[in-house]
Amino acid sequence: MFGIIFNRADLDEGISFLAYLLSGMFPFFFTQSSMTAGVNSIVSNTKLLVNLRFPRLVLPLSALIESLVGFLTSIVVFYLIVGPISGIWPSTTIVWLLPLLAVHIVFNFGLSTLVARIAVPFRDLNNLVSYLTRLWLYLSSVIYPASFIEGAPAIIQHTVGLNPLVSILGIYRYALVGDALPVDLGPAFLKASLWAFGVALIGCMLFIRHEGKMARYL
Repeated sequence: MFGIIFNRADLDEGISFLAYLLSGMFPFFFTQSSMTAGVNSIVSNTKLLVNLRFPRLVLPLSALIESLVGFLTSIVVFYLIVGPISGIWPSTTIVWLLPLLAVHIVFNFGLSTLVARIAVPFRDLNNLVSYLTRLWLYLSSVIYPASFIEGAPAIIQHTVGLNPLVSILGIYRYALVGDALPVDLGPAFLKASLWAFGVALIGCMLFIRHEGKMARYL
């Protein structure tokens, strides 16, 4: 379908659209599932929170670990799909997965704690997250190449450039696909790191600050 929309089955870089799509889709789903699990981690454990005293951060953290296991499995699935079809297999660039995964985990943990905190007084957030992440998907160069917006107005390009997932997904594609998708690793990794630790700091501070009051809303 997207090959028809973009009038090409392969990208300008010479890789298949399937490899480009999946190398962005799987990491995005990691963030999406972390947010979805995080927003339900507090609300769905009401009895546990009311009757036991323990650090509430354990709940969004356990939700994140569950999403992480699924994501690590998806990396194997990625190569099982694009390997036989497109001839793409792990190369030396895959070493970037280790530092990037650490940054991505921090980023997702920050998002998970943030939505978990907001979901306590606003229960409908669990329904809203699915729509927000779908919109985020369309703004993150997952289903279309970054070159698709090169002719767009400057404000659109600037807005898309502020998206933290653009840098994260760009490095993931380089790590998984290889040199066929080059990226300016230094600035991209720095930007991703700043976003990750900034979101984690804000999310954890808000969560810890109000965790003692959560039982009142439950």
